[in-house]
Amino acid sequence: MKNPVSSLAALLVMMLIPGGLSAQADSLENLPNLLIPKFTTSLVKMKSGEKRRAVLNYNLVDQEMVFMQRGQFFVLDDPHLIDTVYMANRTFVPFEKGFYELAVTGPATLFIQHKAYAESLGVPTGYGARSQTTSYNYVKMIFGGNGAINLRFPNEYRIVDDTEYWILKDGVMNKFQNKRQFLGIFPDKKKELESYFKTGKVDFENYRSVTELVRYLNSL
Repeated sequence: MKNPVSSLAALLVMMLIPGGLSAQADSLENLPNLLIPKFTTSLVKMKSGEKRRAVLNYNLVDQEMVFMQRGQFFVLDDPHLIDTVYMANRTFVPFEKGFYELAVTGPATLFIQHKAYAESLGVPTGYGARSQTTSYNYVKMIFGGNGAINLRFPNEYRIVDDTEYWILKDGVMNKFQNKRQFLGIFPDKKKELESYFKTGKVDFENYRSVTELVRYLNSL
């Protein structure tokens, strides 16, 4: 569901309103469905070359960039008009689904698709046990007619990380989530990479570890 007020055009108008950005950024602690600890004043670079500032965070479940304005939250729509978002000293670029973090550039360029899904905690079944089911589509509440969304996450769900990694190599995007898939992208570097893996430094559930792996690869 989209509302014209939550569009990019509305965002650019709101960002012209002076005052309150830093105070707002410090007013909301992290929610489990958000990527960074707090909403933070960020830079949005448009494809037109125009640059604007907004108080942003990233919703992992819906894979949407969201902004805060006067205590309410809105989806940053029209990502096709955006070139780059600089948020919390990190770089994000729009893709067909959401924004990917540009983590490493070089012969092998690493993109991180930060995402998660909502898993229902279920209902009590007796003796403290719970019946657990999985839902990829929790209900996102929309307020009134101004397009504001409710980011508070329901207590009956938990967030499960579902991050994926992408390597841009020779103009082709390659997805990987484990050692076997990564080695399959770089068969010519298998010997060197196997030696690196033996150091025990690689944890594919830790994006910083994967970032260091790709930096090592680019140094070969």
